Amino acid sequence: MDSFNKYKYIDTLLKRLPLFLTIGTKSTIALLAILFINNQTLISNNPVQTNANIKTVQLYKKGWNMSYPIINLYPQEQLTLEFDDFAYESKNYQYSIVHCTADWEESNLMQTEYVDGFMPNSVYDYQYSFNTTFDYIHYTLDFPNKDIKLKISGNYLIKIFELGYEDEPVLVRPFYVSESAVSIFPRIKYTSNSNFRETMQEVNFSIQHPNFRINNPQDEIKVVVQQNGRWDSQIDDLKPLFIRHNELDYSYNRENLFDGGNEYRWLDIRSTRFAPEHVADIAFFDPHYHFTLFPDKYLSEKPYFYREDFNGKYYIEVKENRDPFIEADYVYVHFKLPVQAPYVDGQIYVTGGLNDWQLNDANRMEYNFNTRMYEVTLLLKQGFYNYQYHFLEDKHHQAEVERFEGSFGQTENDYIIYVYYQNISDNYQRLIGVNISNSLKYSMKK
Repeated sequence: MDSFNKYKYIDTLLKRLPLFLTIGTKSTIALLAILFINNQTLISNNPVQTNANIKTVQLYKKGWNMSYPIINLYPQEQLTLEFDDFAYESKNYQYSIVHCTADWEESNLMQTEYVDGFMPNSVYDYQYSFNTTFDYIHYTLDFPNKDIKLKISGNYLIKIFELGYEDEPVLVRPFYVSESAVSIFPRIKYTSNSNFRETMQEVNFSIQHPNFRINNPQDEIKVVVQQNGRWDSQIDDLKPLFIRHNELDYSYNRENLFDGGNEYRWLDIRSTRFAPEHVADIAFFDPHYHFTLFPDKYLSEKPYFYREDFNGKYYIEVKENRDPFIEADYVYVHFKLPVQAPYVDGQIYVTGGLNDWQLNDANRMEYNFNTRMYEVTLLLKQGFYNYQYHFLEDKHHQAEVERFEGSFGQTENDYIIYVYYQNISDNYQRLIGVNISNSLKYSMKK
């Protein structure tokens, strides 16, 4: 749960406390509750890094560019990493791979314990952009490959850097390698908590392991649950509520709640000639194109309406040319969100796969007193994008969706469940199972 919903929960708790309790006693109970909930929702490290000259980084299972960066250990599959470098000349980029814990700290392993081969290796595949207003070089890397094979499961980072500057990577991206040793059965539904039934989704699940021995589930198993690949809202501290023969059950009614959110807004910038819906104007100010969007509306003020989306992802495409990888141009996109007065308790961000769900200065909106709108300009490669407006309250780490997008229990979302295992004799955390499910599949039964 994010901070906004935590305090809604605290408000409900206080209303239900007996009337004879003093204000001081109620405040103490509320404080303890807040500390408990905060301890239940610690945010894991976010390992994503991108230099300013690196754009449009995509990491996916080879052949499926809308997939999450998750592959099986056996039989070993491949991932594809693509990125653009704003440069006139190619660089001698190298890559290395690092094994990590479930919390994205570097594992205490020798390189030879998790990789069969030698590192670093060169990124050989690159192409120069053609007939674009921005000059860039498009790099592509498929891995694991003939140079390296991965030997164990777990969390990994791939780092790209110039030769001789391994400690100064230009980009870092996480990916996952699973053993598929256990089976995960999710149950996504409206929450049984009546206070949040209309706005939140409950993600219960069980782990079945008939062929995998787990002696001490409370200590040996760690699970992480993500919604649509977002880092700031993931839940990573659940313990099995029920332990049965060859089965671990995680059927909570509060600790596993996610804001339902809303379907993502969409942006079509595939053509520089024809303005699609939501685009007010396309202008060429020598030497670059500018897309000005119509001011976006508050979806929180409207009832839920299903519209198909990519759950925050995007794909690169250009209508006037053939090869989107090197012929798609970069354009400036001007976002606007009407607000009567600036917020003093937090910031607004445009977020989604277009910036890896990051909340940083690059996608933070600024208030324009003349137009009474929050505004931000992003440089994006031609394609089709999903995005949302998230509000990050000061001194908090999890963004609030409901304020501008609304939050509905029936929203279509992806949920990814990662199951890690480490016993007392293991020197690393194994990723023994991953499940990707969609809330629409379960019809959100009450």
